[in-house]
Amino acid sequence: MESLESTKILEQVLLPLNSAWEVSTISTDSSNGIIYVYLDYKFDTVFDNGVSYSIYDHRKARKWRHLDLWQYKTYLVARVPRYKDSSGFYKTVRVPWAEEYERLTVLLEKKL
Repeated sequence: MESLESTKILEQVLLPLNSAWEVSTISTDSSNGIIYVYLDYKFDTVFDNGVSYSIYDHRKARKWRHLDLWQYKTYLVARVPRYKDSSGFYKTVRVPWAEEYERLTVLLEKKL
């Protein structure tokens, strides 16, 4: 059986990520039974309707409740990038693990 490092296991098996996102850090709060998985957007641009836009800035860190890992509550944490589209409007990049405005991941919502 192939051995995978922990971030690869998270990216390939436990998280619905696409090629634009990667796990940057994993931290645990053992006293409270929590795992934090920090995600980073990998690129300086974003494609929207076939057009490439530069990243303008990043929103403050946001947290989504994810499926539990063993006895630990798990949260995904990311600073989601924003870009200015051709109309002059600032838009937030959509994340693949949650619906817009939701605080739960898609996989956790399916379990509830």
